[in-house]
Formats: sequence, structure tokens, C-alpha cells
Amino acid sequence: MATMSTGAPRYTKVAIWLHWAIGLAVIANIGLAMLTEDMPRETHRAAMSIHKALGIAILGLTVLRILWRLGHKPPPLPAATPAWQRPVSKLVHFLFYALLILLPLSGWVWMSAADRPIDFFGLFTVPSIASPSKSLADTLHERHEVLGLAMLALAATHVLAALKHQFVDRTGLIGRMNPF
Repeated sequence: MATMSTGAPRYTKVAIWLHWAIGLAVIANIGLAMLTEDMPRETHRAAMSIHKALGIAILGLTVLRILWRLGHKPPPLPAATPAWQRPVSKLVHFLFYALLILLPLSGWVWMSAADRPIDFFGLFTVPSIASPSKSLADTLHERHEVLGLAMLALAATHVLAALKHQFVDRTGLIGRMNPF
């Protein structure tokens, strides 16, 4: 069981803050979608208004994160990382980026097809990206929910894996992404 030294390579401060901002926004959005489902209609609508705006913010932050990553190589995994975990790590990161783009885009297209404009925190109305279409809206509604469940599963797996690396393997891997 290797222990990472305090001088181990870390992500850049920008990457770290984007990681946590996106991660917390995703958790909040999953909570808004799942925990307000059976609430009174007006409460649910207010929560969904925040959910939609937060989804657009997640999309924007993800684009920034991808652009940042293109110019800033992530730190290498600890030398003690088993060989099989290296490609799994790459796959998980790819899936996160795919979901972080597809999930908000599917919601945006869904709302556009349903002819329900997205208010971005009272600042502006997000432009529509699809013509009104009930069949497209219904299809995207279903796809958005499936992608949301996939994001929930991937996020839970990510958190559990990070905790395992930190407290079972004691690799200090969490320190690479610690904002403090």
C-alpha cells in the first residue's frame, strides 16, 4: 500500500475548482429532479426552473473544463495504481464528459421541443435549439431521465472509488483534487 507524498502532482487550481463546481451542481441537480418529484406543483415547478438553469450552467462549465484540460495535462496516476485501473480511469472520465454534455443538451432540446423556454436565473432566456415537436419532446424526456440515472450511478461510483483509494488503498489520490 503506497502512500502519496505531500508533494505529489496535483491538478491545476482552475481544474480543481471546475471539478468541484460541476460536481456540486450535478449533485444539486440530481437532488432537485428526484426529491421534488412528489412535491406540490408550484414547488416542483420552482425547483425545475432552478434545475434547468443549473443544467445550462453545468454545460457551460463543462465546456470550460474540457477547453482547460486540452491545454493542461492532468497529473499522472500514482505509480502504485494497478494496471487494470488505468484504462478504467480513462473510461470513467470519458463517460463523465459525455454525460456532462449529453445530459444538459438533452434537457435543452427537450425544453425547446416542448416550447418551454429556460430562464437562466432571471438573467436571460436561453435560446431554443429545436422547433416545437411533441414527439421529440416525449423522446428527449425519456432519454434525459435515463442519462440522469446513468449520471447518478457514475457519480456514486466515482465517490466510492475516491473514498476507497483514500481510506483503503491509502494512495492519497484525493489530494490531487483537494481545493484546500
